[in-house]
Formats: sequence, structure tokens, C-alpha cells
Amino acid sequence: MNEIIQEERYLFMNIMTKIGGFCRDYGIWYTLKKVAYRSYIKYYLGKKYCPLTISEEERKKQSQWIPDKAVKISIVVPLYNTREDFFREMLDSVTDQTYKDWELCLADASDDEECSRRLRQITEELSVADHRIRYQRLKENHGISENTNRAIEMSTGDYIALLDHDDILHPSALFDVMQAINYHQGEFIYTDELSFDGTPDRVQNIHFKPDFSPESFRSNNYICHFSVFSRYLLEKVGGFQREYDGSQDYDMLLRLTDEADNIYHVPKVRYYWRIHAGSVASSTEAKPYTVEAGRRALEAHLMRKEIRGNVQSAEGYGPFYRVHYEVPEDTRVLVMAETDAVAGELKHSLKGLPYGIEVYAVNQPRFEVDEKRFDVIVLVRDGYQPEQTGAEWMTELLSCLMPKENMVAAPVVYDNRGRVYHAGYGYSESRPEQIFSLYRGVPRKDPSYMYRLAFRQNVSLVGGAVLAVREDVYSDWVEENLEVGTLKWNGWGAFSDQTWFSLCLKAKKRWGDCIYTPYVSFVKKTEAVKSRRQKKSGKQREHWRMFFAMWDRMFKKGDPHVNPGMEVFGKYYFLGNDRNTLHF
Repeated sequence: MNEIIQEERYLFMNIMTKIGGFCRDYGIWYTLKKVAYRSYIKYYLGKKYCPLTISEEERKKQSQWIPDKAVKISIVVPLYNTREDFFREMLDSVTDQTYKDWELCLADASDDEECSRRLRQITEELSVADHRIRYQRLKENHGISENTNRAIEMSTGDYIALLDHDDILHPSALFDVMQAINYHQGEFIYTDELSFDGTPDRVQNIHFKPDFSPESFRSNNYICHFSVFSRYLLEKVGGFQREYDGSQDYDMLLRLTDEADNIYHVPKVRYYWRIHAGSVASSTEAKPYTVEAGRRALEAHLMRKEIRGNVQSAEGYGPFYRVHYEVPEDTRVLVMAETDAVAGELKHSLKGLPYGIEVYAVNQPRFEVDEKRFDVIVLVRDGYQPEQTGAEWMTELLSCLMPKENMVAAPVVYDNRGRVYHAGYGYSESRPEQIFSLYRGVPRKDPSYMYRLAFRQNVSLVGGAVLAVREDVYSDWVEENLEVGTLKWNGWGAFSDQTWFSLCLKAKKRWGDCIYTPYVSFVKKTEAVKSRRQKKSGKQREHWRMFFAMWDRMFKKGDPHVNPGMEVFGKYYFLGNDRNTLHF
């Protein structure tokens, strides 16, 4: 009873601290809306759309499904002074799985002998009837990494699944993982998850994850739970490493995704993460060493990938990070400005940079330049201005393009009220507008859903004030679409949304990524943007019809960085205004 009271007290104090911070940063009205939405998710939406149950009809259907190839999944769980009620709930969630070819490997390193005796007794009682459950009492506690390795050594399955001793699996978790293995040849699979306090229907937060997004993953371990990977892949990268204890899972997942040929995301909540005092889910203050361990793990990842840069941990947030990628001084940059005035400002502000930068205004009658002499093309629109002094924005955009998979980058743009105007776009064929901005209207200080406005993120489309693109992507697009004797692509100007979005989709087609970065920002000049909107006409709408026809196949595949769960929960998490779409 005392443990329950302490848990409730801890959670209450944590909530009150957060509310006080919201009032200070965003004002009372915005805080009230945020609290109301969070309560709505916690007590209604989460329970309705992410229940921990399935119908008997669905259970029967899943249980009768036979995969093309028999695959055993070993669920490995290190135990340490596990509360009995948590332990029983975890066990029940495993034995309740609709996919039956599994084994549960429990490695107990508890230093509380009475606790260990009870865990062993519970396990032995279950294993008499179910031989898939295996228990081993470790002689001593070697830390989370080595304890997990001992659990893995007990396993005999084709795939390994990671489960914490106080968390819960959805009944369909292994079934959905097996679907990914059977139909998509998944070598590494992860699912969405939610955190809860008290009981699973008291939802604290729901993590609707994107498909694998390398730059987002370098910002923080968004993959986390539920992670399943092939034994072949495990043998290739090795087991957990104790020098990263505290962020051992981040280190392991970085190594696994570095080597995996097929990473598959199941966009369904299949893991229920319990929040309680002392858990990493509650606060990194409970285990501050986790942040430093994650930073070192990320630096090791950069070395393996031969990416030059250093890692800085984020102050004031959980285990989040910023990578400072090193930009070679011989990088050649072509800056294309929309007007002479913008070109003049850029020539002045960029002259101190060590890179080979040439600035041109493309509205000149005989503008012509060989873009293949450059490494990066930077397009700069009229009507926006940088908020940082000097050329910091240029250095950051070039830095974003240093990993070879990153091909397009853009900064966040704020309106004159200090709210987000551009921070990436998503697309969905099912929506009437098809393309929609992700965070429009969110206040500057609000890091938004899962802190995505505080760190670099992968998105499918970027726009706004500035766009930096690798030369090979830009040149391919120009060669395929440039109208002879003009500076227009399919009738679109170089600074049109159709062109910028097409460059993003071209990058994606080449298996590259688009990045938006909040580390530098621009602010829009209201008058200039209004005049741009007023120029839309029947011809402009025709350009949009041509754009959607051109990229129809990619739109049909769906946006890999926009989780379908956000169709229900998006407005409650993003908290922007309703004017978050492009109207064509």
C-alpha cells in the first residue's frame, strides 16, 4: 500500500511541475487546452483506440494463422527486484499472445532474496504447465547489459524480442511481428507504444512512431519498444555492451539498424510501458547517467558509419542529442536567390564563411550557371529573413547534408507572432488537401509532440524560406524537367512549392531523406507571403494537378514519416491551429 501511495504522490507532483512550467512558457489559455487534451487522451481516446484487448473472433483468426515458415521468437527479460504484481502482469501478457511459437527467457539478478524466491516460485508454477517459460537465477548482478546477455544465452529462437520486467505486451504483439517477418522479410521490427501510470487504460502518452528515420533516431531513441530482431543480425553485431549501461538499448538498436537490410515498422500500439518512480519512462533525473551513456553510444555509431562529427546531449530534455556534423571547408555551394535584393543581402552575410560560395539572383534575364560545379544548391526565397546573426543558418543546413542519406534540408520558419509557419509537411492521399503542414500554429517554446520541434527530424517534404539540396538530386530533376530556354520546371518556377516538394520526392526516390532543423530559424514577412498567396490562379491550380499526377505512385504508398495514428490523435498532440493545410 505504501508503494502505491508513493507512486501516486510522485505522479501528482510530476504533473503539477509540468503544468507550472507550461503556464510560465505558453500562458494560461494554451496550458488549459494542453491539460484538457491530455486528460481527454488519458481517460478516453487512449482507452478507446489503444485497448489492451481483442475480440474473440480476432483472437481465433490470429491463433489459426499459419506462417510460410516456422519461426520461434525468444522473449528475453532481465529481472531485478521486480514487484510481484508487475511480474504477474508481464507474464500474463506473454502467455496471452495469439502467436504461440515463443519462449520466455527470464534471467534473475535480484539482490532481494525474498523477492527472488517469490519470482522463482511463480515461474515454476507456470512452467509446469507451460514449458516455454524458462527461469535462471544469476549468481550475481553484472548490470543490465550482462544480465540481458545471460537471458539471450538461454534462448533458442530464430528471433529475439526485448521486454522489460515491469511492462506489458498487447495480445497481438507477436502476431503482428510475425506478419512483418512472413510478408515483408523483416530483419528488425519495431512497433508503436504507449506509457501508462497505474493501469494500462490510464494512458500517459502514446508514441506514434515514423518508419525508420535515421536523423530522427540520432536525435533520440524513438524506436525503443517493442523491438524484435533476427538471431543472425544479433550474431553479426554482438550482444549488449556493459559500458553503455543506462542506454544499452540505444547502443544495441543503433548497431542493429546499422547492419539491418530490412527494418520494418508496425504502426500499431503493441507495447505498454509502465511509468513509475525510478523508471527511465518517468524521468532521466531518476537515472542521469543514461544521458551520457547514450551520447557515447551515438558517437560510436558515427565512427562506425564514418561520419565526422561530435555529439552534444540536450540540456533540459530527456536522453536527446544534437550531432554537430563536420562540414569540409572545400564544400562548394551555389546560392540561388529569388530577387536581386535577396542576393545582395546574402553576398554580404555569407562572405565570412570558409566554403566556396557563389550567389546569384535567378530573376536576371540571362541567368545561367553550371550547377554541377557545386556540391550543394541552396534556394532562398524573398519574404523571409534569418533570426540568427551572420551565416549560422547556412552552416547548419550544410551540416544537415553531411550524412550521405540526407539529401534535402530546411530550417524551421516562424510567423510574426512567434508561432510555427513551416516545419515540414506530410502527405496523405485520403485527405482532401493531400499535403498538410505538421506543426503550424505551435508556439515557439513548445517542443510539441515527442519533442519533435526541439531536434532535427526526418520529414517527407520541406518548404518555407530556404531549401538546401544535394547537387546530384537537383541536377537530375532539372535535366528531366527543365523547359528549354527557361528557368521553369514543367511551367513551375524555381521557387514554387511544386518544385521544392518535387526535389524532396526526388530525394526519397533515390532512397534519401529530407531534414528540417530547429537549430536555425527564419521569420516570414507577412506582406510578402500574402502577396504570394494572392497570385494563385487557375494556371497555378493546373500546376498542382500536374504535380499530383507526376508523384501519384509515391503518394499512394503513404507518408513513411506520418503515422496513421495521428489521423485521430494529431490535433490533440500538435496543438496548432486549424489552418495547417495547403489549399489548392
